[in-house]
Formats: sequence, structure tokens, C-alpha cells
Amino acid sequence: MSFPLAIRSLGWTKYVVVAVSAGLLSAPGSFAGSGVTYDSKQSPTLEQGPTVEIPVARASRGMITLEGPSGMFLNPTTATLPQGALSYGYCLVLTNQETDILGHAMFISYGVRDWLELGVVANMVNFRVDDELPEGSYGTGGPMARVRLIRDRDCWPEISLGAYAKFGTDKFDSKNIFIGASKTLPLDEKGFVKTVTFQGGFRESWLEMPDRNTNRFYGGVEVQLPCNLYVVGEVTQFAGRKDEFMPWAAGVQWRGRKFGVTAAIVQSGDDDPPSIYLGVGGGLGAEPVRTPTRPVSRP
Repeated sequence: MSFPLAIRSLGWTKYVVVAVSAGLLSAPGSFAGSGVTYDSKQSPTLEQGPTVEIPVARASRGMITLEGPSGMFLNPTTATLPQGALSYGYCLVLTNQETDILGHAMFISYGVRDWLELGVVANMVNFRVDDELPEGSYGTGGPMARVRLIRDRDCWPEISLGAYAKFGTDKFDSKNIFIGASKTLPLDEKGFVKTVTFQGGFRESWLEMPDRNTNRFYGGVEVQLPCNLYVVGEVTQFAGRKDEFMPWAAGVQWRGRKFGVTAAIVQSGDDDPPSIYLGVGGGLGAEPVRTPTRPVSRP
């Protein structure tokens, strides 16, 4: 079975507490894309008083993933929503496996603070033919939290910690935590290739079926093109206890200020051949966060 599994208990809460506590120790700080922050005059936003013009990368907010939280196509990424912003997304996956599964994923999340995002994720899997489960639809859902620990600034990448839980169908219950990092490299704000963002992370999952844990690293690259278009590719570490093939995905995301669409080819671990991924999403106020440079004392 190739679709993300769900969370079997409320044990996720301890991970959320850890994540929120870590976030409180860091400095607080959609589908808007990544890149160096510019104002309407194409110059860095500065605070009043003595400052230096330090480029500040805007957060790279991807769209819905098969896991639920926003990100690439398979794995969540680091960006949290701006405070007061609401975001939502839906995707479906069409497969050509013998089980003829049609899968769905959805999420809705809210920016409590610039560094804290809370929401709900859900999945539904339709089984046509299977030896273990009767034909029908199986749904799961649960809470999600993501805390930004460090902002992408200077030589530091953006780092976030997250947890999400989905439950409701015993065989698909699971719980998951992840830590991710991202770094945006500005190239040419007015050129064809505007930015390149490197994504990476580690995800631990406790799965009900099969009854075993998986832990894996993942990484990806996204290239920002004109007109809010992004080309995204990612690969996930092979888990021999679960996967038949190494998971990977490649596709495009168009991230408008209020609405976005995405399409990709995905190999989630046991797709033969790979699956077709289609998604949409939107948000209220989910636009780039323009972070002022920090003031510095002149020598």
C-alpha cells in the first residue's frame, strides 16, 4: 500500500509539547514562494536606525504533501505560516497498481505566531481489490503542529520541528515527527531562474500496519521560475522494512498569493508504475513575510 498511514493514538501530544517549548526559546519571527525579500521598489526592507543591508530569504512555503503538512510532494518542509494566516490544501493520487487505489490527502492550518503553525491533516484511501481489507473507503485524520526554531538568515538555514497524527482506521493509524532544514540561494530576482532552495529533513513514523517503525532522511531541490512557478524534485531514503522502491517525486507547483495548483509523478515506495499526483490549495493572507534586517551597531 503506497499511501501515507495514520496515527494510532494521542501519543503525538508529547512531541508537540517538545516542539512548542523549543520554539519558545527561539526568536519569533500560503503558498507564496521563496527568494530574497524585496519591497515594491525591489530593495531590501530595512529597519529605521543604524542597519546594514543583509539579504533576508523569504520562507519557501510549498503545497500539500501526501503526508498532509505542506511541503514538497512526499515530505513536509520547514516554513510556518505568518501570524493570522489560514491555509488549506487537497490532493489526489491516481495509481495503476493491482489494488487500484485512489487516495486523497487534505489539510487546514493556521499561523498562531509567525513561528508556530497548528492545523489538521487527513487522508482517505479507496480500496477496490485487496486480500486484507474489504472494498471501500478508509479515512484517517488528526492534529498537526510545526514550530520554526531558526529563520533562514545569513549563513543559517531555516530549521523547524513538527509532529502530526492521523487516526480513525486501525490498520492505517500512525504517528509522525519530523525535523527539517532549508536554505534559499538567491540568483536573479528578475531573471529566468530566480532562486534555488535546498530542502532536507528526517522523519520518524510509528505505523499500525505494518506494525513497525520507519525512520528516514529526505532531501529535495526547488527552483523558482517566473510567474510564481516552481520545479520541485525530492528523494527519500529507502526503508527496506516497508518500501519496494526508493521513494521519489518530481513535478511543478504554481503558488499564487491566494491560490495554487500542483502536479507531479510520485513513487511513494511501492508504486508500480509510479503514481500521478494532482493538488490544489489556497490561503487567506498567505503571502511572503517581509522580515526587516536586524539592526547592528556601526563601528
